[in-house]
Amino acid sequence: MFSLTSLEYFAVAAEELNFTRAARRLFISQQALSNHILKLEEYYGVRLFDRGNPMTLTEAGKALQRHAKGILNSVEDSAREVQDIKNFKQGELTVGIPVTRGTIMLPPLLSAFHKMFPQIRLRLVEGTISGNIADALYDGTADLCIGYQPEDTAELAVTPLFEEKFVILVPNRLIKEYLSPGQQRTLGRGALPIERFSALPFVAQSPETMNGQVFQTLCRSAGIRPNVVVYTENLITEASLCMEEMGACVLPYTFVAPNQRLNGRGNTTLFSQEGLSRLSVYPLDCSSCGTFQISVCRLKGKLLTRAGREFINLAREIYREVNADQIPPQFHFESLR
Repeated sequence: MFSLTSLEYFAVAAEELNFTRAARRLFISQQALSNHILKLEEYYGVRLFDRGNPMTLTEAGKALQRHAKGILNSVEDSAREVQDIKNFKQGELTVGIPVTRGTIMLPPLLSAFHKMFPQIRLRLVEGTISGNIADALYDGTADLCIGYQPEDTAELAVTPLFEEKFVILVPNRLIKEYLSPGQQRTLGRGALPIERFSALPFVAQSPETMNGQVFQTLCRSAGIRPNVVVYTENLITEASLCMEEMGACVLPYTFVAPNQRLNGRGNTTLFSQEGLSRLSVYPLDCSSCGTFQISVCRLKGKLLTRAGREFINLAREIYREVNADQIPPQFHFESLR
């Protein structure tokens, strides 16, 4: 009979398809790795790898790779369940989140969780594109993921946190420079269509990002071709360039939300009050884009530990009152209530 260690080593080698890299990743010698693979091949009586250049999996190797992942996940789940029973004295929780949204949402959430459960070790998987972060659930690298709710939730258990809104930030200087007095008077209260700002230059996120997709959809629905002076992958860069008066930008509301938004748990914002004093912020009519739910997701078939349950409950508590009820006086947020 082979050991679980041999199966684990095979799974890494099958992923890398290179014994040298796999051995380095496992912190063992290449010879030790080869010995474990040979034990598996002797047990099954088949070759698992075609050791040519490049190395590939045989048909038998591909079959074992499919089952190995399930076996190892089952062993991990059983170990975690036993650990949960041990009076919740230790544990680990891995959370996936897009890196920029993490800068806003995680500091108050993780800080509060750590104070309540200091025995739980936290790990982060920080994605660069919000739409792809749920992949960390399917490949087993994250227990929970926070972000925009995926379209396909058939295999996911979803806990909604809040609905994201979008706003447009406009440097005050650009309003005076590009909009006539009559146009300026149309920037009243309520959600505004983006065409009201079509004369302005913009800084924008790339279309591969969720925020970039929202911006492109709004412009396309309004029939305008925006003058984008800079595209960036990074929302923080986009916001910083807007503050430097390079152009207007479209951002999720929570990135400029007021300090009181986190149910007494603290806050993290991208903008100082001094910086915001140079900008005007207007809610956007995003009815052409649908709704944008921020949720915590997990796989239905994977064990939800007590640490995971407590984390979800805390996230719901902290973010249940995210809205525009408390706003700085210079903001135009009434329609977001």
